[in-house]
Amino acid sequence: MDELIDRARRGEASPAELTQLEEWRRASEANARLYEHTIRLLDAGRALGTLGPHPRPRPTAGQIIRRAAARPTTVRRAVARWAPWAIAAAAAIVAAVALRARTPANGTAVPGWSATEVVTGSSELATVQLGEGSVVRLAPSSRLRVHAGRERVVSLEGRAFFAVQRMLGRPLRVQTAAGEARVLGTRFELVTSTGGLQVRVVEGRVAVSTPRGDVEVGPGEETDVRAGAAARPTRVAVADSVAPWVGTFLAFQATPLRDAARDIERVYRTPVTIGDSALAAETITATFTDRPVEEVVNVVCAVLSAKCEVRDGKVRVER
Repeated sequence: MDELIDRARRGEASPAELTQLEEWRRASEANARLYEHTIRLLDAGRALGTLGPHPRPRPTAGQIIRRAAARPTTVRRAVARWAPWAIAAAAAIVAAVALRARTPANGTAVPGWSATEVVTGSSELATVQLGEGSVVRLAPSSRLRVHAGRERVVSLEGRAFFAVQRMLGRPLRVQTAAGEARVLGTRFELVTSTGGLQVRVVEGRVAVSTPRGDVEVGPGEETDVRAGAAARPTRVAVADSVAPWVGTFLAFQATPLRDAARDIERVYRTPVTIGDSALAAETITATFTDRPVEEVVNVVCAVLSAKCEVRDGKVRVER
C-alpha cells in the first residue's frame, strides 16, 4: 500500500487504483492514520529535494521499505552512511515499517526481523536499523547479535543506545552476561562490563532482570548491576541523560517534540523554541545520523506539518 500511496501522491495512479486506495483508507481508522502519516513522510522526502543536487536518484517509499527488510544476515564493522535523501528514508523506515509490524499474529516470526551480527572496531560507531522499526547506536568495541524468531531478542557486549518501537505483546529483550533488560517502547542506554551492567533510561520504562531480583527503571533514572543484583534506581541530570559518545545521532520513537527539541539542542548546541504547548506535545518518529541541523529541522517540521526557521544559530518551530 505504501507504493500505491506514493504513486497517487505523484498523480501516477490509475482511476481503479485511486478507488482501491480510497476504499482501503475508509475501511478503518488505523488505515486512515497510516495514510496520513505516510503522506507526511513522503512530503518530508520531497522537501529535502529542494536542498541541492543528489548523487543518485531518490528511491520511492516502497523501495525504501523493501531495502530495510532485505538486510544481510551478517554485518561486521558496518557504519551507516546516508545520502542526502536518506534522512527522509530513515523516517520512512522507522515509521512505515513499524506501523505495518505493530500487531503481528501470535506465533509468527517478527516481521522484517532477521539474524544479524554487528561488530564495531575500537574507533567505529554503527547505526543498526532493526527490521520492525527499532534503532540501535552501537559504541566502539561492541557487539550486537539479533536473534531471529517469534520474539524480539538481541544480545549485547559493550555499549549501545536503543530507540525501541512499541509492538503490542512483543517486548524487546536485551540479553547481557550480567542481566536482561525488557522494554516495550523507549529510549535507553546499556553499558556492559565484566560481571556488570549499567542501564540509563531517557524515555519510557525498562525492567531489568538479574539472578537476585528485578528492578524497574523510569525516565531520567539509571541503575547499576553488580554481583548479580541491581541497585535501586537513581536520578540522572537531564544534561547527562544521553551520553556524548553517540555523536551526531538522533533517534526518536513517538517522542514529544519538546523532548526532541531538547535532544537537538544537546547535539547541535542550537537553541530550539516551539510556538505553543500543543505543538510541543506532538510526537515524532525518525532517525538521523551525521546530518546538519538544517536538514534535521526540515524533516521534523515536514512530518509535523509545522513551519521552521533556522536563523542566527537558533531554531523556531511554529504551526
